[in-house]
Amino acid sequence: MTSQISCHFPKGFLWGTATSAHQTEGNNLNDWSLWEPGKTVDGSVSGIACDSYHHFREDIGLAKKLNNNAYRFSIEWSRIEPKQGQFNTKALRHYQAVINECLKQKIEPVVTIHHFTHPLWFSAIGGWENQAAPQIFNNYVLYLAQNITGVKIWCTINEPMLYAWNAYGRGKWPPQKKNLGTWQQVLNNLIKAHCLAYQTLHLINKKCLVGIANNSQYFKPINNNWLNKEINKIAKYIINDYFFKKTAGYEDYIGINYYFYKLIGLGRRPPDNLLRNDLGWPINPYGLYDVLISAKKYNLPIYILENGIADSQDKYRANFIIEHLKMVYQAIQNGCNIKGYFYWSLLDNFEWDKGFVPRFGLYTVDYPSLKRKPRPSSKIYATICKNNGL
Repeated sequence: MTSQISCHFPKGFLWGTATSAHQTEGNNLNDWSLWEPGKTVDGSVSGIACDSYHHFREDIGLAKKLNNNAYRFSIEWSRIEPKQGQFNTKALRHYQAVINECLKQKIEPVVTIHHFTHPLWFSAIGGWENQAAPQIFNNYVLYLAQNITGVKIWCTINEPMLYAWNAYGRGKWPPQKKNLGTWQQVLNNLIKAHCLAYQTLHLINKKCLVGIANNSQYFKPINNNWLNKEINKIAKYIINDYFFKKTAGYEDYIGINYYFYKLIGLGRRPPDNLLRNDLGWPINPYGLYDVLISAKKYNLPIYILENGIADSQDKYRANFIIEHLKMVYQAIQNGCNIKGYFYWSLLDNFEWDKGFVPRFGLYTVDYPSLKRKPRPSSKIYATICKNNGL
């Protein structure tokens, strides 16, 4: 007996899953792989990861089994340009094969150009601190634009605000610098890099869609104190709006990654009584609605490029997906032009400084054997994708 669908999503809605190159491919040589030994929570290094570099056809097949009509993945810069100005045609052919496999399986490839990692030579010349960094990055973008076919939707930079803060503000990620002046310099260069990349991609293909993926967060003041309300407004502007405001006119869509709910302000924090994922992050589906409604002001299509839960026991994932999608549907009903939803992640993978401990995947990965196995929640998501609704 088929359950009644109460939330019909728009025709042509993209139902997808997301991954990134360094987290799944294995055996990348970049600034992260150099940094990892002794730095991750579980003491692991990315190593072979999920070996998706060789298993990409199988992995795209897994997305197809979820009834996905879109798949978001990234291209590893260090593979494409291992030495400055020297491009690797074998690596290019590999990523073209990934795109072709998506198209063969009637899956829209959504391609990220920068997902946190850099070639060693780029780091050696100062990375994003270098004034020439935007143009250097654009040389890589130009090579992709001129040589890759079949991509309609590009994401230039994944979570630029989060990356800059973790690498140069908090000093938690490589190159582990803590300097607000440097952080601002890096942020300015990332803004310039995106704008240049936007122009370059459109120069080669006028019809493509270009944007970023912003780590947008739901902020709420801990009480109604006027100061806390002001602090909340500032946090919301910096984290959720700053990059979009600075790149106005250079975005074809608003790309949103949603994971975090944060109480902001001074004073005693009230208990939230929310469930938490394996990383201790509170689960707040309403926050996604708030973020989407706030993004409506840009008058652009919206893609939710990441939304997921670390849940090794798969206790909450099915309900997490359903409740968040109810909020997406509600936002659509209230005028948000939302074009797609991508669950993070297709597979369990290497989660940066947290190593292999967090399990976000709809498919488990047994790391010694690399065998993929569907979690029960994957069937729920597959049904939603098939029905284009809840």
